[in-house]
Amino acid sequence: MRNLLSNEEKITVEYKTYQNGIQEDVYETVFSFSNRYGGYIIMGVEDDGTPIGINRNMSKDMRKNFVNQLNNPDRMSPTLYLSIALSIIPRH
Repeated sequence: MRNLLSNEEKITVEYKTYQNGIQEDVYETVFSFSNRYGGYIIMGVEDDGTPIGINRNMSKDMRKNFVNQLNNPDRMSPTLYLSIALSIIPRH
């Protein structure tokens, strides 16, 4: 994870903040990645690569809601199969 954060965003890496839910542009990125080479969407990170985090109490619901939305045929068809991982990065 630190290697992904040590670089700029690129064609296969996108940083996204998480404020009051998953923003619509996250789904646009998923669509884009699914039409290319795949990639990593790193939540809780500013565009410049600065980790701002996600409240631990919200992270479980966030992952569940994200998967539910991606499995919703009204939002995305065909269904994508994703790997979602939680990484805890200690603060300095």
